[in-house]
Amino acid sequence: MIKLLLPLLLLVPPHADQPPRTLDWQPCPGDSAVTAECADLPVPVTSTRTVTLKLARLPATGPRRGSVLVNFGGPQGDQIALLRSRPHLFDRIRESMDVVTWDPRGYPGLSRPALACDWTFLRTPRFPADQAGFDRLVADNRARGERCRATDPELFDHMDSGSDARDVEAIRVALRERRVNFIGTSYGGVIAQAYARKYPHRVRTVYVDGTGNHSTRDWDGELDAIARDNEAFARRFLDWAGPDVERRWQALVARADAEPIPALTASTGYDGTQLQALAFGKLRRGPVQWDEVLRAITAAEAGDASGFAPPGRDPNPGLPGGGVKECLDFPHADFARVERTTQRLRRIAPNTGASFPLAWHLSLTCPGWPTPTANPPAPLPRGLPPFLGAGTWQDHAATKRVTDQVAGSRTIFHDGPGHNLFAGMMNACVIEHVSAYVTDRRLPPAQVTCP
Repeated sequence: MIKLLLPLLLLVPPHADQPPRTLDWQPCPGDSAVTAECADLPVPVTSTRTVTLKLARLPATGPRRGSVLVNFGGPQGDQIALLRSRPHLFDRIRESMDVVTWDPRGYPGLSRPALACDWTFLRTPRFPADQAGFDRLVADNRARGERCRATDPELFDHMDSGSDARDVEAIRVALRERRVNFIGTSYGGVIAQAYARKYPHRVRTVYVDGTGNHSTRDWDGELDAIARDNEAFARRFLDWAGPDVERRWQALVARADAEPIPALTASTGYDGTQLQALAFGKLRRGPVQWDEVLRAITAAEAGDASGFAPPGRDPNPGLPGGGVKECLDFPHADFARVERTTQRLRRIAPNTGASFPLAWHLSLTCPGWPTPTANPPAPLPRGLPPFLGAGTWQDHAATKRVTDQVAGSRTIFHDGPGHNLFAGMMNACVIEHVSAYVTDRRLPPAQVTCP
């Protein structure tokens, strides 16, 4: 009898053994002119432990036909505050749908508990010169991770995007929705991919915007593709800058690798990879910054790299947040692999090198992490309904590598700089296409562009 029941049990949907929780929607904490409602939802961390997610919704303004879940990226981000700050993005969607978001587990926000970690700017270390230097870096990373983990080890170990995907499934059940509509912008697209992998039969629509491709079998190949993407981005600037600038730039990077160039007003110095990272950070803002980059190159050739310093208190390259989710979502590497990858990417992309976050920041800030990768990249399954994606000069190619895995999908191209067309740049053309897709599953034509 047990053998006969087992195949049937495997077909039972997740959470089917539990009745859907009733969400008690109340006004959200804090003053706001936006009519947003909030509710608490306990979700499992382990078989014996739960945490409480704070959900928020903008209710449908017309006859309700469902819900759409939104994650704006970060990867942490105060998602509820972001939703309340830009409700107009969803005017068309709200004619027939509730718009729902949640503050992710473990991060500062309205969900509880939150890890007591340093969520501010995380400086990217320099490439170590040898194994001994890498070992010191590993020890520093482990100590940083352990300080954060000590506040709540169980929660820390379950902060990956796969755990977020399980939270999305719990939200779906609580909302009593048969299938999920998901808008995932920036890192929110990684969560969307994780959900589509775990619960493909629960997907109705998925929109990803300016996301990385976390759905690959070949991570090294994806790093190579990102290097080519960034080199093509830099090529726009070099072609604009005129003859000889590419030669000067590569010579400056080589000189900085031999001996860091002082940034006098920033009281620091930059090696070649740091120059590449900082220059790319300025170039990604588009032609409005290109004159500034050209002046910075000229000044650095004369001995002062201050023009590359980013705004803010820390003049070094890095990323916000503690890297907790990223180190659980992406592979860790030893020194030999980091060195091989760096050399390969520098050959592929002589102007941008290995300075982009996925090859550089994560390769240097995650080795030694106290918890191993929990949600590594993996291909999307077959049979998913068509996705919609969108991206700019910076991220269209990577986003398209996600959507191209799903038959019938479309990816909108914006021929310009920027990031996060839907929620960041608030591109009206993109918002119109996303609204039609989420509500009616109506996709734009192939090769669609938005100004």
